[in-house]
Amino acid sequence: MMQLGRFFLSLIKTSMSASVSKRGAFLLEALLMVVNNAIFFSIWWIFFGAFKSIGGWQFEDMMLLTAIGVGSYGLMKVCAGGLKNLSLIIINGDLDPFMTQPKNILLHIAGSRSYAKGWGHLFSALLLICFRGTLSPAYIALALYAIFCGGLIFTSINVMAHSLAFWVGSVEHVSKKYCDSLFLFALYPTNIYSGALQLIMFTIMPAGVITYLPVQMMRNFSGVQLLIFSLATVGFVVSAFGMFYLGLKRYESGNRFGVRR
Repeated sequence: MMQLGRFFLSLIKTSMSASVSKRGAFLLEALLMVVNNAIFFSIWWIFFGAFKSIGGWQFEDMMLLTAIGVGSYGLMKVCAGGLKNLSLIIINGDLDPFMTQPKNILLHIAGSRSYAKGWGHLFSALLLICFRGTLSPAYIALALYAIFCGGLIFTSINVMAHSLAFWVGSVEHVSKKYCDSLFLFALYPTNIYSGALQLIMFTIMPAGVITYLPVQMMRNFSGVQLLIFSLATVGFVVSAFGMFYLGLKRYESGNRFGVRR
């Protein structure tokens, strides 16, 4: 595990260096993402200016939910950007270069790319956490932990969505749409839905697990809620690894020669 950790950190460092190599483009893309998030969040600012609460939630709760949502998504983009084209890699038989090295294939693919927009999301999350006003060590620790777990869940969902390519073929467009939709749904409080829709938000489209659950945990903290959130995160990660490697048994080589460096 230590070796895998060191390998993945080295891979992320290399990917980040590559994304920062063109500093002008990097800064512009990150800045535009911060502006985009600010415009989106201004809608909630206007909304809560007219209505003081929604389902018991106040403006400060929405700030925290948005911070966790964009921070989690940004963390995935920075550390696991290579998953964006995972299904295409599977379909084209391009897993071969990754399989020639004695490293974890999934971690290698995930850490092979890093996107500048991810830093924009992370910076937006940092601003929202600071502007919320509560800067106690416990609050900051829980917020960062929620973003870390949310990033793992986003990453796991991407792996599972793209791994469907092992069984059903070309699904890259559907997988990307699904993952993008998950991000959008994660930016809304799950309590605005009811009945079957709310159940979907915790299962098929687990946006509620990524943002709503940790916000509820931080509003009225309890060790049970923290444990449930942590176990849910572990469950998604284990399921993602299991699904990918189960599908890998069905993988057909693209018969291409080459080694990834």
